[in-house]
Amino acid sequence: MLTFPEKVLGVVGESVVVGVDATNMKNLRLFLTLILLAESRTFTSKIIKISTLLIKPIPSLIKSIHTWAPVTASTITTHALSGATTQVYSKSENSITLKVGESLDYEFFTSPYSAQSFEITGLPAGINSKLTYGVGELSGIIPKPGNYKIEITGYRNPGYNGNSTPPFILHLNVESNESISVISFFDANGISDQGNSWFNSGWFGLFYTTSNNSWIYHSHLKWMYINSNTKDSLWLYDNEHGWLFTSKELYPFFYKHSEGQWLYHLKNSKIHRFWDYSVNSEV
Repeated sequence: MLTFPEKVLGVVGESVVVGVDATNMKNLRLFLTLILLAESRTFTSKIIKISTLLIKPIPSLIKSIHTWAPVTASTITTHALSGATTQVYSKSENSITLKVGESLDYEFFTSPYSAQSFEITGLPAGINSKLTYGVGELSGIIPKPGNYKIEITGYRNPGYNGNSTPPFILHLNVESNESISVISFFDANGISDQGNSWFNSGWFGLFYTTSNNSWIYHSHLKWMYINSNTKDSLWLYDNEHGWLFTSKELYPFFYKHSEGQWLYHLKNSKIHRFWDYSVNSEV
């Protein structure tokens, strides 16, 4: 009978006899691989020791585990994203009071594991969300007073899939600010009183002020909420385009905050208000 090396070197016509130990090792490798595959498909909290296993795990499987479960030394921990473990947190309070016209900058995160997607409900007009891996930010200015309840839920997988955290509740109390004077947003030398609450700005045009001094009616731009920290520099909330920024130096250009794009005021158009550079069209 040929020796095993002779058979490996290409002698044809003889059957190779594999030792019992080799067969057992092959079966062990298959069995352990099936266990690892089963563990990755169930999100129960178990620890799989692989430091002494003579197997070669499937790379894509290990990659999917590493994206969610931290690994220390030679231990892989599979984890269920649940209220008992991973939650949404913030270094700020979860109940905030603002005045109309004040800006919100609110950061949150998941710990100890990082969510790959966030679902946010109850977001009021004027507030935008910026979401990344395990971290999120809410920012903007709410144009109307009121009490708002925002719910934030983190998910293990993109697209709101997989296990999730308990909802994190952010309460916003936005109070009216009667002390705001729209006229103070403009240089006094560049604005004139037209009577009956109408004013004309040399660069911004003709507009009507309301009793709460927060909303204006522009002769061409229509209803807009107005806010400013610097004279002749305006943040304007428009129901169609969201927050817009312009100034005496920029006008007739408006910066659209939600999309990071520019609009051009078509002040002589009877149908459209802006030219949108992102789509090269009147809007």
